[in-house]
Amino acid sequence: MDNKTNDDLRVRRTHKLLYSALLDLMEKQPFENITVKQICDLAMVHRTTFYTHFNDKFDLLSRALRQIADDELNFVDTFISPSEAIKEVFSVATKHKKLFSQLLSEERDSLRNLLRREMGVGIHKHLVKNTSLEENSIDIQIAIEAHIGAVLGVLNWWIENNMPIDKEDIYRKLDILTKLNSRDH
Repeated sequence: MDNKTNDDLRVRRTHKLLYSALLDLMEKQPFENITVKQICDLAMVHRTTFYTHFNDKFDLLSRALRQIADDELNFVDTFISPSEAIKEVFSVATKHKKLFSQLLSEERDSLRNLLRREMGVGIHKHLVKNTSLEENSIDIQIAIEAHIGAVLGVLNWWIENNMPIDKEDIYRKLDILTKLNSRDH
């Protein structure tokens, strides 16, 4: 392997260790109480190395969320329908329940904005393909925002209430709303 490949592998390994440490700490305590020192100690990475890669813990959180989205939320590349997007969001939320719970309950905009952006692109593609809504119209923007707002609102409720119903039931209930948005206008 050449030096560039070795460096790239080391960077990816360092990022993975730091992401993992942050997410592990967030399972145990609120984000605002977590320090860079705690993250570095758990990841076994020197603070200097941390600051070589990230500005602060907020930058690390933002990039960790982006990594989760890239790894687990495939709306843009593999988007089939809004109901498939709902399944992905709820599956990831189930897998990372404490993270989602903390971020949604603390009203952190980073997760909401990340989900909005990812979902919005896929929903837009679906609506353009399956409705008479014009690509850049106000109507399509309203439909997208209504759909995203409903999904994130229900997701927040579901997590805050300790997932009181099965995620399959949630899919079915939200699918009704999705189909209302997808009907030809």
